[in-house]
Amino acid sequence: MKKDICVIDDDMIYQLIIKKMINRTAAFGEIVVYSRADIALDYFKNSEVSLPTVILLDINMPEMDGWQFLEALKEYRPQFAEETKIYIVTSSIATSDKSKANAIPEISGFLSKPVSIAKLKELGENLY
Repeated sequence: MKKDICVIDDDMIYQLIIKKMINRTAAFGEIVVYSRADIALDYFKNSEVSLPTVILLDINMPEMDGWQFLEALKEYRPQFAEETKIYIVTSSIATSDKSKANAIPEISGFLSKPVSIAKLKELGENLY
């Protein structure tokens, strides 16, 4: 059974590229994309909604950044790490972002853009 994946990123071009790359891995079923973290949060805060198996989360977004999304998700879904794996995906080269991600136990990993098809496939295969 293929797992589902959610991409939360405000870059429309990146969204198109990452969706094609995810499809090429054949490791995931449904792909859901949100351009805004606050809209994704509005959906995910409903406890009756199943969280995706994987979330690829950008940290630098307007309205609500990735860090704010994580804090809010913890408030609404305190056990979310049992349901989903969240990977920070960013073009940021700031070592402080990586250190911050490593300090948050609910984050499964930190990926630099561009993410390779091989890395996406590895993420999908490690879920089984």
